Amino acid sequence: MSKLTSFILGGMVGAAAVFFLTPRTGEQNRALVTERANALVGEAKDLTATMPDAIQDTYRTAVDQGTAFVNSAVQKGTDLVNDAAARVKEVTGQVSQEADTDELRDKIEAARQRIASQVMENAEQAKAAGDKAASTINGAVEAAAKKADAAAGAAGAKVEAAVEDAEKKAQK
Repeated sequence: MSKLTSFILGGMVGAAAVFFLTPRTGEQNRALVTERANALVGEAKDLTATMPDAIQDTYRTAVDQGTAFVNSAVQKGTDLVNDAAARVKEVTGQVSQEADTDELRDKIEAARQRIASQVMENAEQAKAAGDKAASTINGAVEAAAKKADAAAGAAGAKVEAAVEDAEKKAQK
């Protein structure tokens, strides 16, 4: 696995962990994810300034696809968190109307278990999204490497032809 792939995958896993495990509000988490995604895009743009044109095009495509995928995953995660919060409010509202303490405790425990299950499901979905993004980026990097190899081969052939031509001219 290349350093770039490891870096991007690590960033995505870390962002997912932070997103689901911090006591911040949803707005704060979304702001943090947006800030980090923008920083990654800035770093990617800096890297593309030093690459040949063929590799830059492939890299830009991969970055755009990765960014779109991360934004989609963040939106899905946000939607799932909002749904879970709505369910908690619904269950809490129903539970608060109950008078029996034992029944109330049972319902709270059931809600906790459902929320824990939903959090695990969300984590699995985030992991799957990270795996898919890593796979997409790996494919784009491999395609860029192939294009770079092809460009290097073509350049080598042109250099050889120029050397032969110069030798012929030198012999005349």
